[in-house]
Amino acid sequence: MSLAKKMVIILVGSALLLGLVVYLIGAGATAKAAWNAGLPAFLSVGTFLFALMVCQAAAWTILERKTTPRPPYRILLAATIVAMAGNVLMPSAHLGGEPVKIVYARRKTGIPYVKLSGIVLLCKYIEAMSFVLFLVYATGISLREYSRVLFYRYPTLGGGILMLTAGALVLTAVLWMSLACQWAPLTRIVGTLSRLHLWPKRFGHILYGLKGMEEHASQIFRQEGRAVVPAFFFYLLTHVAMFGRPALFFYLSAHVSLNAGQLGLLFLICQGLLTVQFMPSAIGTLDGGLLLWASMPGLGISAPQCMAFLLCIRFWDAVVVALGALLAAGTGVAFLQTLGKKGKDAPEARDA
Repeated sequence: MSLAKKMVIILVGSALLLGLVVYLIGAGATAKAAWNAGLPAFLSVGTFLFALMVCQAAAWTILERKTTPRPPYRILLAATIVAMAGNVLMPSAHLGGEPVKIVYARRKTGIPYVKLSGIVLLCKYIEAMSFVLFLVYATGISLREYSRVLFYRYPTLGGGILMLTAGALVLTAVLWMSLACQWAPLTRIVGTLSRLHLWPKRFGHILYGLKGMEEHASQIFRQEGRAVVPAFFFYLLTHVAMFGRPALFFYLSAHVSLNAGQLGLLFLICQGLLTVQFMPSAIGTLDGGLLLWASMPGLGISAPQCMAFLLCIRFWDAVVVALGALLAAGTGVAFLQTLGKKGKDAPEARDA
């Protein structure tokens, strides 16, 4: 079965699952809540989403400042939109769109794949480190707000938050040291897996170009410290946008003012669920997490209002997917094939 047919099946299944969730919550009540939310609340979600991509592209542009030829911001913004479309569609909301992002930028700029891949890898590392900084903040304020609820009513959730934060801190230290000391952890991991003779051809192909990518990322990190700091700041703004999006939506739609602790808990729940995304736009997992959050004491948000927020998110996700596919098609990039890493446009190690 081709990847396109598989994606059609997944999208149809996602639509049915979303319809089931809306039916269980109450289709009439959800429709009424969505209508009452109003146009300003609806537009605010899209504004935050596009602001997030603008900041990501700005960080990428800063890190590419010494690349020859230097790629223009508009191309990197378009590549970021294409990547976001992939992130919505693929099981991993953090890595799914990176291959097509690299392919798109390569087609538009002619920069070798290994250089583009190295910068994109560095971007992901910096994004992860900025995310952990914000994660620690979100953990602190949510535990202060909900310490009794999390550890007495939902002890598994409270323990999970602490474990997630501790693991993220360890990961940040490893990422920082790997960049500063050229440890090349991904090359070592893939090399170990290849020696275990698990999919030897696939791992061998990946290993061939991975070392060059990590070396380039480490080189830029060590030599362009002045560029890393503003890039870190722009990625931090993306997390602020994700943090503030529900606050503005619910204030505009239901006149509910959420405090920092309530927003921090929602941020933790959403980010945790996005790591186990199985369906496009995290349908079926994100729903449950937000409904759990809505049941917390003192929020004043009903389940239909929560579903209206989710439906708004998914509408704008669909807009990004359509726009990303349109941009990719304009360069001849096989969008779905590149997402599946089976297309002829997949980055090759020969450009190293």
